[in-house]
Amino acid sequence: MSRSGAVSRRPGAARVVTPLELFFDLVYVFAIGQLSHHLLAHVDLRTGAETVVLGLAVVYAWYMTAWGTNWLEPERPPVRLLLVGMMFASLLMSGAIADAFDGRAWLFVTGYLLLQFGRTTFLMVALRGRPLGGHFVNVAVWELLLGVLLAAGAAVGGDARLALWGVAVLGLHVGAWSLHWLPGPGRRIDLGHTEIAGPHLIERFRLFFLIALGETVLTTGRAFSDAPFTVARLLALVAGFTGSVALWWCYFRRVERIGVEAAETAEDAGVVGWRGTWTLTLAVLALIGVAVGDELAIAHPDDVGTPGFVVLAFGGPALFLVAQFFFLRDAPGNGPRSRLLGVVALMLLAVATAPLPRLAGTTASTLVLVAVAASDSLGRRDPERSHLAR
Repeated sequence: MSRSGAVSRRPGAARVVTPLELFFDLVYVFAIGQLSHHLLAHVDLRTGAETVVLGLAVVYAWYMTAWGTNWLEPERPPVRLLLVGMMFASLLMSGAIADAFDGRAWLFVTGYLLLQFGRTTFLMVALRGRPLGGHFVNVAVWELLLGVLLAAGAAVGGDARLALWGVAVLGLHVGAWSLHWLPGPGRRIDLGHTEIAGPHLIERFRLFFLIALGETVLTTGRAFSDAPFTVARLLALVAGFTGSVALWWCYFRRVERIGVEAAETAEDAGVVGWRGTWTLTLAVLALIGVAVGDELAIAHPDDVGTPGFVVLAFGGPALFLVAQFFFLRDAPGNGPRSRLLGVVALMLLAVATAPLPRLAGTTASTLVLVAVAASDSLGRRDPERSHLAR
């Protein structure tokens, strides 16, 4: 057996999530927490843009790792060493997030590029001789070119850094969306024939979603414990926690079930997994916004909501529902009206509660999420019967 065959998963072989992969994901608990803290430090347009850029970079690093390791044998020593090395590079990246636009730009870029190039090089070697091996040559070209922009951004500062990193991070996601297309015959992979281990990828997605959602719970808990007790803060904690439960329900009651069913019935789970990737990307950004909005409400529940608070408290849940709508529309062929109605309700309530205390805003936002979650339980127990009834 060749060296590449020793570490790459055999076509058609089953793949389960391993304890080392779960250990790897723990670094991203830290990363998402750092993103929330970065935004909370200055809730303004500039910091929001920085958080989006860094958040998109973090999510790209994670999902490219999840996809890449899907094609590997996780118990092989080289694969274990790869995951440990990527975990350390992710730790460097995560530790620099709070000051990435200040004094730790090079640390962020160094950790990030070590993670990207290490993973891609390993996959090029492990999958050589297979179509996927050629695909990761494309990935290497994309990441090398965009890595130059990341390095250039670290060398400058201010608006130039934000612009260069923004272009680079958007380019990374465009590359993934285009399946890392390069000009020339046979340069693009057919995602429908990549022999994805669907159950493994879906489990990785659900665990990462739980990591991001867990950060909202940790954030609200820290905010409540760090401030003097008041009834208003307790009510804000109840609202934030209830909203987190509703988000969990919206995801696991419907979206994950549909994703699992689609992956099980599809000829190849790759296309379904790719839709789930974009849903997860938007959901993580949404959850960061929700976490910061909840913390602001708990810290100062009686203060009138600022524009930044309104955007986070209502825009975060709205982005989450929009992401779910597009996934559900594509997967079963019919996006649920509850998600669109929820977005409309959030927009209206954002305007209506803007002059009111933050407690009113976070409560109104939570009520919308609870209503959407309830609609999944009350109106979709039997999809076929519900369809006939209409």
